[in-house]
Amino acid sequence: MEKRRRSERGMVTAETAMVVPFLVALTLALAAAAAVGITQVRLVDAAREGARMAARGDEPGEVVEGVQSMAPVGATVTTARRDDDTVEVTVRLRARVDLPVVRAFSLPLAASAVSAAEAAP
Repeated sequence: MEKRRRSERGMVTAETAMVVPFLVALTLALAAAAAVGITQVRLVDAAREGARMAARGDEPGEVVEGVQSMAPVGATVTTARRDDDTVEVTVRLRARVDLPVVRAFSLPLAASAVSAAEAAP
């Protein structure tokens, strides 16, 4: 006697329907992580340029203005002279991450750069 096998038609479709939402969610999460990474790189670049400006002897107001023009919108900038030979610039930002279905959350990001002050001619 021959056993009758149940039809497996549509099985791939059902499995795909279960996996697609997971893949979409994973793609969105990776895109959000990449956006946060790019924002962090922008903060690091702005802090480094600010440290260079401060080391050249630019006024603190000019340094803050220059860094804010390079940093993402909403970043705060602080400058400090660590001692007579070095300056430090710190850039901070609360990066907001918006993901569909999940409520928005924010991450604190910061970058600091230190540079040796240039000697006056």
